[in-house]
Amino acid sequence: MKKKVLYFLILFISLISVLFLFENTSYAGSQTLNNLKYDVVLNEDGSANITEIWDIRVSDTNTLFKNFDLDSSRYGEITNVKVSELSNNQEETGFIQTNEYAYHVQKGYYYALKTNSKQFEIAWGVSINSSRNKTYKITYTIKDAVKTYNDCSEFYWMFISTSNGIPVDNLDATIKLPKATSSKENIRVWGHGPLNGEIYATDNNTVKFNVKYLSEQIMVEARVAVLEDVFTTNTNRINQNKLQNIISEETEWAEAANRERDRLRAEAEREEKIINIILIAAVCVGIGIAIVLIVKAAKYFKELLKIKKQQPETKVEYFRDFPDDDATAGEAAFLYYFNKEGAFKKNVSKIVSGTIMNLALKKYISFEQDQKNKMNIVIEDGKDTSKLRLDELSIYNLLSDINTYKNKKSKKEEKTNSISMKDIEKYAKNNDRMFLAKIENLESNVRGIHGEKKNFDKTRIKEAEEWKNKANGYFIAAFMCICFIAFIVPIFAIAPCCICAIICSRIAKRTRLLGLTQKGANEQELWKGLKRYMENFSLLNEREVPELALWEKYLVYATAFGVADKVLSQLKIKYPELNDEEFMRNNGYTYMYMMNRYNFDRMLNSSMQRAYSAGMRERAARQAAASSSYSSGGGFGGGFSGGGGGRRWPVAGMGGR
Repeated sequence: MKKKVLYFLILFISLISVLFLFENTSYAGSQTLNNLKYDVVLNEDGSANITEIWDIRVSDTNTLFKNFDLDSSRYGEITNVKVSELSNNQEETGFIQTNEYAYHVQKGYYYALKTNSKQFEIAWGVSINSSRNKTYKITYTIKDAVKTYNDCSEFYWMFISTSNGIPVDNLDATIKLPKATSSKENIRVWGHGPLNGEIYATDNNTVKFNVKYLSEQIMVEARVAVLEDVFTTNTNRINQNKLQNIISEETEWAEAANRERDRLRAEAEREEKIINIILIAAVCVGIGIAIVLIVKAAKYFKELLKIKKQQPETKVEYFRDFPDDDATAGEAAFLYYFNKEGAFKKNVSKIVSGTIMNLALKKYISFEQDQKNKMNIVIEDGKDTSKLRLDELSIYNLLSDINTYKNKKSKKEEKTNSISMKDIEKYAKNNDRMFLAKIENLESNVRGIHGEKKNFDKTRIKEAEEWKNKANGYFIAAFMCICFIAFIVPIFAIAPCCICAIICSRIAKRTRLLGLTQKGANEQELWKGLKRYMENFSLLNEREVPELALWEKYLVYATAFGVADKVLSQLKIKYPELNDEEFMRNNGYTYMYMMNRYNFDRMLNSSMQRAYSAGMRERAARQAAASSSYSSGGGFGGGFSGGGGGRRWPVAGMGGR
């Protein structure tokens, strides 16, 4: 990992130049393809006309691009490149072609040219500073895309390679032959990539495939072997038989893929059995309870009327001190978000970001700027972690695991303690179970801490869970009543069952809110007052505004509460010295200057959100693969295999910058 650039600059003029560059550089953008569509038309001369439709979510991006690895022995030239934007009503606006390479392409322009002897790039300027959905159309022609042998013609193309930088939620592709074959069985097809992909010959001249939940750096390729000579004018001919070699190669890959698919399916079946046992038990309970549902509903309603919401002893509008000087970002967020079920998990990336900032304040980590103007996290050596709370220790250990993983994968001999935002995202994608486990355990960690502080009553939450389970049982019973009404349960049982479920849900919600003790409710009110104070402190009397040094700790909680941007905008007005880098560094400010100058908090929170999403995407892809179709070694369609790569003509990657 590279060292911080500013530490190596000697000349004063160089320092001014770099600072000016930082001032005008926004935090790293992101892109996600909602839908990616390929339409491939194969011509009789063996060329391929390819149209790509990118339905893409773009954030803070100047230029989109895609690369091709060049190899004249595998395919010919790339010609007839055009780029355009499609509006909601499918009106097409063409981009203007330029023949000059540029790292950032001017908006509305594109180029399609060799960037070196081994790579061809298509890039177009979009200049999007916020987050928007856009649709782009790219068309081009690949010469000599088909090879014709004595017994078949082969189209073998990598649509997305392992260097792809944009995740894809859904990919659809259609491959059209120049003319129909006499039988669909004369078209053999294979797909390579994630195991949840599916490929089929849909008729005598069309092949289609689909892939969902495609993460970055996962390749997708298709192979089509046509047993009839439909490429009549193709000059790219090889005097040898090829079909049996193709089938043997694909059969080996298909068998390996099917073994992995069987393993995933067995794992899914075990989980399904557990769910089925729960459902069967719920049905039995529902049928038994149906007889006394009316009595139960009345009893539950009386119980609901008895429950009163826990209120703080004193209402607070603004609170400028820290309710608990030692509270972590997670502990504060637990109380602040407590009244909104699921809010902690929804805001977990902000809470993790706040925890990382607090670890920096405690000198367990630090931050540095690398040569690409990106912010890195540096793990400090020799620290006593016994003083950390459970949630802080969990995140510190997670960062240490990411650093170990990064060093293990690095080809450089020198190992460092510095991890980039990209390293975090790569770890989350490749180790999603471990990453998600530590992130999702934060709430239980801080719940235990509040239990020790007597802010939280575990028995209330246990009661709430019991009521919630009762509500779920009633909902399942009502559903089963509807499904089996003609056979088991009389129609009048449905309405009382739903009423019981609704009342139990209300009791569960009110009981959960009583999970805070009176002490906890009082402290929650103070955290809410602190949040209101941080949002509006610039409007208050000057005597109410603390010194600048305290704001680094304030910003830990502001980040966890999701108001850091609003607080920082006021700080810039109230504290002019915030813009003085020398003053901030000499006075030991840990990260406030970077937050002000380089959008550091947005960068960190955005990266954590992408990492969390990448982990969730990997989990979804694995679950989808477990239920996918088997691969066919003979080429008659089915699920993708994990093979490929023998004779790829690859797209090197897609991305934004």
